[in-house]
Amino acid sequence: MALAATLVPWPTWGRGYEADSRGAAPVACAFSRIVPLSWPSPARRASARPWARLAGRRGSWVWCGGDGRRGLSVTLPGGRSRRCAGVRVTVPGGGGRRVTWLAIGHGSFWARPLGMSRGVSVRALGARGIFRRVTLAVHKGQLVAVASVSAPGAQARYHLTVSGRQTVHMTVIERASYLGAAVARRDRPALAGFYDFGVGTAMSAMAIDPARHDADGLWLSDARGPSWAPLRNPRHPWRQTYGPRVRAFGLLQRDRTRHYYGVHAARQQDAPDVIVHWPGLGTRVVLRERPTAGRMAPNVRVMFGPWAADRETLRYRLTWTRIQRRAGDRAIVVSTRLGGNVRTGARMYVIDYAGGAIARRLPVHAVAGKVQVHPDTFVTQDSVRYNPYTHGYRQVLQVLPMAGRNIHVRAWLSVYGQRLSETWRYTLFAPRIAH
Repeated sequence: MALAATLVPWPTWGRGYEADSRGAAPVACAFSRIVPLSWPSPARRASARPWARLAGRRGSWVWCGGDGRRGLSVTLPGGRSRRCAGVRVTVPGGGGRRVTWLAIGHGSFWARPLGMSRGVSVRALGARGIFRRVTLAVHKGQLVAVASVSAPGAQARYHLTVSGRQTVHMTVIERASYLGAAVARRDRPALAGFYDFGVGTAMSAMAIDPARHDADGLWLSDARGPSWAPLRNPRHPWRQTYGPRVRAFGLLQRDRTRHYYGVHAARQQDAPDVIVHWPGLGTRVVLRERPTAGRMAPNVRVMFGPWAADRETLRYRLTWTRIQRRAGDRAIVVSTRLGGNVRTGARMYVIDYAGGAIARRLPVHAVAGKVQVHPDTFVTQDSVRYNPYTHGYRQVLQVLPMAGRNIHVRAWLSVYGQRLSETWRYTLFAPRIAH
């Protein structure tokens, strides 16, 4: 992947720039101002009509979506303007790939490094945020987008710069004023993605089905170290809170070599990892998943929120990368398989660890699995063996909860009593047991 991004505070009125370096790829609309109009949901109109090209040059294009009468007002050089529901900017990236940046006037700030059909989205403030102004320009071969977002009780400004590098680093300084504690406590979506099991979600016996998704799971880092929470397609809306002192989190793609990815045009193996680094004491993270039968809309939401305050400055850094993240000497969870028995309520988890110290193939008898569950849950199987396919170790867990009880599992590998891997975390609320 070839782009980089930086977000910094920006004045109320942005200014466009012309490309002035050799090899730059200027956009014809070097200065584009977007002014929102009063309309309830232009995002619906954006999908109702194909995108129309407004301007472009040397592989960089600006597109307008919507019915052409409502939504945003886009002003191009020369005084030509057009109204639309949203604006999409596409610039060339490395390796023949293209980078797409999408803005919706009444809604969220979206950034998809790999285009509309793949990758993980990032957005600011929330679905109720409204764009006051967006300025698009090209400066020294880099796409510059200045956005001012407003939501009930909060305002924020962003400066996004996209350039050609292998890994995206986006530093965010968000200055928001909260009018009340209720607004400060409102979780705001940071990351969004897709996840579905497809056919065979209702599992019988001990079936382990592959998944199709943009990310394998939610990665977290707090005072106790890194941990991993796999994603799933729940039968009912599901919400889990982590924290409150999470210093970094992200949607990561770790199982990139699975052959069943080849049946999907979305190419999940090419989806980038997206990580949010939160300095200081950290923040709380909320993972929301909704059941879905397809990939028409994101069903995975990773939320975060500041502490209640009248005014707060949030500083965090985002990273898009295809370079797999390693946790130093600790092994990471590279894949998770879920299964269960619908009659007894038993759940099976097959966890593969790789990397770190276990890459040297430690003696099997020295590697042990550690499991933590609530007192109302029983561990009926816990085994660890070497996995030659991943050059790591596989832990097989089977737990049996009491009727109507939630399942909370924390598992990791250890060698001679020392922690060897990151923590694998899983929560399942009140499984139903057939009689």
